[in-house]
Amino acid sequence: MKKFVLSLATWAADALPESWINQLYKFKPLANLIRAVLNIAAPAGITQVEIAGGVLQGWRMALDLQREKDYWLGTYEPELQGAIRDFVRSGMVAYDIGANIGYISLSLAKAVGHEGKVIAFEALVPNYVRLAKNITLNAMEARINVHALAVADTTGTKRFIGGPSWGTGKLEGSAGRASMPVGDYLDIECVSLDDFVFKDGNIKPDVVKMDIEGGEVLALPGMRRLLRDHCPFLLIEIHGPQAAEVVWKELTGSGYTIQHIREGYPKVQSWEELPWKSYIIGHFTGDDINAE
Repeated sequence: MKKFVLSLATWAADALPESWINQLYKFKPLANLIRAVLNIAAPAGITQVEIAGGVLQGWRMALDLQREKDYWLGTYEPELQGAIRDFVRSGMVAYDIGANIGYISLSLAKAVGHEGKVIAFEALVPNYVRLAKNITLNAMEARINVHALAVADTTGTKRFIGGPSWGTGKLEGSAGRASMPVGDYLDIECVSLDDFVFKDGNIKPDVVKMDIEGGEVLALPGMRRLLRDHCPFLLIEIHGPQAAEVVWKELTGSGYTIQHIREGYPKVQSWEELPWKSYIIGHFTGDDINAE
């Protein structure tokens, strides 16, 4: 029976239109029921599986199917997957800041193709280990380089605040929920992207994806020269109004236009309109709305 349930879920992820799946997950009672049934059927612990749907359909990852069903079914951040399909092209260099266990790093690697390159940043050791494993499972070692670093405003050691579950947390000084439960405090190595590119001589990105739990308020000030001189395309998850205001001021002050990642990619008119958690596109247009 358990195998039948998992096989049915795999078939649905492959056969049903993406729009149907997205609508299904928006209906919370039904989505919660599906997750509960899958939790009963899924094996415990880390399992090597083939991704059933989404941009990585047919690729392989080592996943905890009771916690990471969205990766397995290909339903993780569908709008972000769509933006990668729409904007990331063969031959590009992509930075994945906050790579976690590698779903988006692999998605970017697929999009940039054999001539492209992905630079992944992941500071947490448990995530880094599985990220490396998932890269190996798909023979992407030549296309994805991994750095055990957090991206911040300056280069050096900073304190990392562990989250309520393994593999989560954020740098001290990040925006977001100040009252969320915390785990251990760690000292981790950080780098600013301006140092990484212009001081250390690493290849410049054409695309930067950033999902670092409020750490965007630290990372963006540390890449002002990169934004000004190289103008990479940006995919950023924003966490809360403080982060939204910082992202808005940093990007618009650097000549970027900001758009929602949703159907039609509508322009963001002000940071106040952004939901607490939202993904945005930033692309350089040369318009500095903060200039006097």
